Amino acid sequence: MIGIWQDYAVFYLVVAGVAMLGAFGLPLLLAPMSWARLMRWEVPPPGQLVVFLGRSLGVFICVIAAFAFRVAATPQSQPFFFELMLWIFGGMIALHVYGAIKKTQPITETFEIGLWLFLVLVTLLFYPAA
Repeated sequence: MIGIWQDYAVFYLVVAGVAMLGAFGLPLLLAPMSWARLMRWEVPPPGQLVVFLGRSLGVFICVIAAFAFRVAATPQSQPFFFELMLWIFGGMIALHVYGAIKKTQPITETFEIGLWLFLVLVTLLFYPAA
């Protein structure tokens, strides 16, 4: 099952990069509080720390997305990048499960658990296995 679509790994990396930029990276970088409201977070008057942390996360996601495009053109780097994405997605699953158990996040964040599980599965299917 792992890597059954590996011939399309480059396509997947480009789609993943665009999706990361559009859904998370740029919105968090440019308008973290608006993104939080859209995701149904309770948003108090923004403090500088909250805005800074949102933008920091946005920068991180934009860098990961940019590397998805770069790695798409570098086949020897693809297994490492796919593994990195799997670790990130696994961390996001753990983070969102913890938030759901503690009831410290809006329902949209709990629903994200399904998104991260789906991304793990799809990433495994496109994994460029040797």
